[in-house]
Amino acid sequence: MNSKIILTALLCITFLCSFPAQAKRFYVDPAKGSISNDGSETKPWSTLKEVFDSGKIETKKFETKPATAQGAMIVKNPGAPVKAGDTLILRSGFHGEIVAIEYYNDDYITIMAEKGHSPKISSLELRSCCKWIVKGLTISPSFVQPYRAKTLIQFASHNWTGKSYDCIAEACTAYSVPDASSWTAAQWDSLSCNGISLPGNRMVARGIYFKNVRFGITVNGDSCMVENNIVENFADDGMRGLGDYCTFQYNTIKNCYAVNSNHDDGFQSWSVGDSGKVGTGVVRGVVLRGNTIINYEDPNQPHLGTLQGIGCFDGLFEDWRIENNVIITDHWHGITLSGAINCVIINNTVVDINQEKPGPPWIRISDHKNGTSSSGCIVRNNLTTAMSISSQGVISDHNIVVKNYADFFVDYNAGNLHLKNGCPAVDAGVADLAPAIDRDGIVRPKGSSIDIGAYEFTTNRILIPTSSERGASTPVQLLNFNGKAIFIFEKPSGFSLSVFDLTGKRLHYSRGTAKPRVIWQGDDVPNGTFILRLQTQEETYLSRMVLNR
Repeated sequence: MNSKIILTALLCITFLCSFPAQAKRFYVDPAKGSISNDGSETKPWSTLKEVFDSGKIETKKFETKPATAQGAMIVKNPGAPVKAGDTLILRSGFHGEIVAIEYYNDDYITIMAEKGHSPKISSLELRSCCKWIVKGLTISPSFVQPYRAKTLIQFASHNWTGKSYDCIAEACTAYSVPDASSWTAAQWDSLSCNGISLPGNRMVARGIYFKNVRFGITVNGDSCMVENNIVENFADDGMRGLGDYCTFQYNTIKNCYAVNSNHDDGFQSWSVGDSGKVGTGVVRGVVLRGNTIINYEDPNQPHLGTLQGIGCFDGLFEDWRIENNVIITDHWHGITLSGAINCVIINNTVVDINQEKPGPPWIRISDHKNGTSSSGCIVRNNLTTAMSISSQGVISDHNIVVKNYADFFVDYNAGNLHLKNGCPAVDAGVADLAPAIDRDGIVRPKGSSIDIGAYEFTTNRILIPTSSERGASTPVQLLNFNGKAIFIFEKPSGFSLSVFDLTGKRLHYSRGTAKPRVIWQGDDVPNGTFILRLQTQEETYLSRMVLNR
């Protein structure tokens, strides 16, 4: 199956951060800066590593060790120029391997790329820290020799210096090496880096492009947000969610490399009880929304494995909601919960990537392996290749088991799982508990009732197509020339195009003229994840875009 990703439509833009009136900006330039400068725009500091190592940041740390949540804090680096609420703006060049310990801020300090610049670091570890925002960096240990595999981004906790919490990473590019196509299985197993670790509460990973990694995104903290990320080429699990009340939404997980004994999952979770044993606790309140999980894009990919989609085997799992996900895999486990309490699995699309075993993938709720029955669960409005409901405590209704893909999907072989007009899934669902929007942000229902599966059928859908979808009939075309992304918008005159970053700041604006098109080359924004807003006189369309040139 030649799969392709259709980028996600969104309904809103979240404004996460702004610069307080008293906040200051400091500049860091490896090519022209000096750590003896004042950090101004014309007299920048040298590298981010030197900024940390030379004590330029006033922050806090626990007064006594081992640190506890109730422990008193004292000022670290008193009188240093960078303070809570300030921003470090990085220019192009290599900024080092960042290891910073005990940096607790009263307000967020932002580390970000200057517009048009591509700052690089080999890895980022902020240990025992809080209230940091890191955005727009390119991160890889391949920038230095000798190469050493390490977690690319981690906000680490430590039982001596303290836990980390309230940290945000967004719009970064992070990879082990830029090209791992020649790696052997042993090299994949030993050289691939983990993507990001979020061990603390209220952490965010947003709009990050991970490539050639081992574990992609690992979350142990509670109330974390993981959204709009891409994990491309991974050797173990794409995402792991072990904390309570976390949301994983609109992520793309694709291309699994089977190089060791790990059973690979697009998303995996398990519980740990007070005894420390797996399967003896409860993971509560997790939301999995609008994610796309693809086993592989190229059937000739080396080290091809069979990927479990959403695999949660050692519950209990309580009050979960799994909605609008698209899973294309070569395994029996499309979506599986073993030991589920009051969980809802609704409006997902699960298909087999080929006609071979294992598979076809199912949606399954079963009892816990210790015999505890699943209860209070609902499985509804799903479009899948198999169902396996072995627990008595499950209501299963308005689901369709697909036998012939051509009867349902626009183009299964090309990975387009949008519904065909008039197919049996259209208007066949029920509104009770169904999500208000579909995978692309289209408001449900469009017909007389909710459609079954992740996509609501509509004739007015506008998407950002891949390069293989070029053609005069498409409303939006994506072309690539000389490393630039060129978007040609074919709409009537009087429309406008706006591009926003993920904080809601508008980076680009174009308005249609007498000619019914706007051409945007994408060269006025850096690599990262953005929101496109296409405004006509009648409607507004929003779509997510990832630029990685």
